[in-house]
Amino acid sequence: MKEKIWALIAEKSAVNENDINGDDTLMSIGIDSLKMVELIISLEENLMINFGEADLEPAKLQKVSDILELIEKYTN
Repeated sequence: MKEKIWALIAEKSAVNENDINGDDTLMSIGIDSLKMVELIISLEENLMINFGEADLEPAKLQKVSDILELIEKYTN
């Protein structure tokens, strides 16, 4: 599943999926607020999950690892 998540993140970013790492900030890979909305929608559609509004606060989603942790919360 991690590969699929990485591919979805790369699709919305300015970076190749092989160059993305969990410590990268979303801004550093080209994901601004608009791209973040697109990424969240793409993750929900592709992974068949619905994130709670409280989990989508921008302050909680600064790094790629934050996205992974959020997905784990909904898939485990």
